[in-house]
Amino acid sequence: MAFSPVAQRAHHAPLTIGHQRTTISTTILHMSDSGGGGGGAEKAKDKKKGLSTIVIDKTDTEMQEDETPEEMWRVVLHNDEVHTFNYVIRSLQKVMGTLDKKKAFDICTVTHGQGQATITECWKAQAMKYCLGLQRQGLTASIAPEGKFEGGGEGGGDGQSG
Repeated sequence: MAFSPVAQRAHHAPLTIGHQRTTISTTILHMSDSGGGGGGAEKAKDKKKGLSTIVIDKTDTEMQEDETPEEMWRVVLHNDEVHTFNYVIRSLQKVMGTLDKKKAFDICTVTHGQGQATITECWKAQAMKYCLGLQRQGLTASIAPEGKFEGGGEGGGDGQSG
């Protein structure tokens, strides 16, 4: 229900209180069953004392969502000859948050043997956060889209997204 934009004025009755004269005016608002909230709509006259009803044409529009799923990205740790296994394990656990010591050690072993290892696969925004966190720890890390990933280092990751 919506308020009709046309209001009907009721009686104006003078009221005397003491020595002052006051006029009370009331306004009656009528409800319309047409819905909506007004706007440039079509008006139809009602036969009741000059009231009008607004008829609003509704147009339903549906948003079409992109049906192609977002591609997963790999966070890749690259081997270096600077950091110890213990430092890399602690850094991986600190940045990733979901890796236990064994998984972090496995990633270090694969990285050391093959030159690189996938740490995890996740959405691009999260992969970028992980990569920057690892780089802040002084580690060499990168991200690559799953479909365009080249190189070894398949094992060792936690396989969890996010």
